[in-house]
Amino acid sequence: MTQPNFQQMPLEQLRVYILEHRNDDEAFHVYIDRKRAQSSNHVPMTIEQAEAELQRRFGQQAS
Repeated sequence: MTQPNFQQMPLEQLRVYILEHRNDDEAFHVYIDRKRAQSSNHVPMTIEQAEAELQRRFGQQAS
């Protein structure tokens, strides 16, 4: 059986493949790499932003 071309596979199809082949580490790594590349414009939160978000969500002071 030939290995699928994970780089050419649509992302949703790759996700389904991973769910059906949970031990395929190569497919999983390609999926994660492609998802990260897709959302490369995401800026991580600062600690202050994270504390403010926790306060907003849970209504209590984060310590």
